[in-house]
Amino acid sequence: MATETRAGARESGLPPSARATHTTPVGAGYLPSPVPHDLLAGVSASHRRLLALAAALDDATVARPSLLPGWTVGHLLHHLTVDAHGHTNVVQAACAGAAPVPLRDTGPTGPDAGAASAAERLHADLAAAIAGLERAWDTAHVEVWRTGLGRCRPEPADGAPPDGPVTLSDLVFLRWREVEIHGVDLGLADRGGPGWADLPAPYVDTEWDWTTARLPERLPPGVSVVLAPGDRPSRAFGAGSRPAVVRTSTAETLRWLLGRLPRPAAPRGWPELRSWE
Repeated sequence: MATETRAGARESGLPPSARATHTTPVGAGYLPSPVPHDLLAGVSASHRRLLALAAALDDATVARPSLLPGWTVGHLLHHLTVDAHGHTNVVQAACAGAAPVPLRDTGPTGPDAGAASAAERLHADLAAAIAGLERAWDTAHVEVWRTGLGRCRPEPADGAPPDGPVTLSDLVFLRWREVEIHGVDLGLADRGGPGWADLPAPYVDTEWDWTTARLPERLPPGVSVVLAPGDRPSRAFGAGSRPAVVRTSTAETLRWLLGRLPRPAAPRGWPELRSWE
C-alpha cells in the first residue's frame, strides 16, 4: 500500500514496524489515512494463525466434517483459498481503474471439493493465495484505497436487496471476517484451533460495530431488540413495540447474529433474524 508524501514520492502505507510482518497493530501517532492500516494488520495476523493451523493438519483431519453442515475441513480451507483469489481480483481491478467487480462464488463445487486434496496441497494453495492477496494490498496506491470499489457477490440472493458497491476497506474487513469465522467453523479445537471465545478483541470490536449497524433491517416486523452483553454498553435496535432482551456475552451474541447458533439452542424470546449474508 503506497501513500503519496510529496510530488512523485511514494512509500509503503504501513509504518516500518508493521511493514516487515504485517502483524503489528498500528498505534497512536500516525496521520489519518484512507489506507485501513488497523484492518490490514488484523487480517494479516489472522492469516498467520490460519496458516500455522493448516500447516499442522494431516489428510485425515482435512477430510473430517467441519462445524458447517455438508462442509469438510478441506472444503473450508479450499473456500478460504478461492476467497483470497477473489479479493485479489477485486483489488487488481480497482488498481486498473475497472468497474467494481464482484467476489466470486467460493462454495464447494461438489461433495469432494477441497476434501480430495492432500493436507500439504491445501496448505500450499492457501499460502500462495494469501501471499497474492497481501501483495495486491501492498501495491495498491493510496488513491485506489480512497476511491476503489468492489462488490460482494455477482447476483443478490433470492429475496435480497440489490448488491451495491463496497469500498476496498470494507472488503478488507469482510476478508478478516471470513478468516476468523471460518477459522472457528473448522471445528479444530482439538488441534489448537480457535473457538468463539478466542476471537481477537480488535476483530470482535469491528465485527460488533459492523453487524449491529445492520441489525434493524434483519428484525421481524414489530420487534425491537436490546443487546445486553455486559462487557460493553447495552444498545437497543429496531422500532418495534415488543422488545426482546438478548442477555449473553459478546461472543455468544455474535455467534447468534452471525447465524452460528442453532435455532433450537437460542433462548426462548430471541427473535428470528433474517439472513446476515
